[in-house]
Amino acid sequence: MEDVLATQLLELSQLVRKARQQWLRERPDVPIGTIGLLKHIDDIGTGDDRCCHAKDLAGRSGLDPSTVSRAVAAAVGQSLVERRVDDTDRRAAALALTPAGRELIVAAHAWFGDLLEHALADWEPMEVRRLSLGLGSFIGALSGVLEKENAR
Repeated sequence: MEDVLATQLLELSQLVRKARQQWLRERPDVPIGTIGLLKHIDDIGTGDDRCCHAKDLAGRSGLDPSTVSRAVAAAVGQSLVERRVDDTDRRAAALALTPAGRELIVAAHAWFGDLLEHALADWEPMEVRRLSLGLGSFIGALSGVLEKENAR
């Protein structure tokens, strides 16, 4: 069973890569990695303006701090993210999405939602729910294993 699952996961990763390439053909101005960065900022941001720090973003994304710094600089240059003075630590910069950054997350969510809607059009609602629950459980389990491995 594990061999079949491993093969399926490799196939899934290839399909995800194809979907990302399709996104880039339609939106060459916005690398798909930028969407992930924006989503992480929105997810881990706190306060009314949902701000976060670059170190938290690096931890959440699993990327090297220098990689995150370059990605943030690019997103700031595209007016998708803004740096603000952190009210709790005036020496630190807080990152927040701009309205354009929020609009891009909404557009990406809609694009991927349409893709999934087409892919699952012939599925029964219960099948979709089972897939979602199972995939959520798997993501949690795999994340836990990877976090333990990285902690070593």
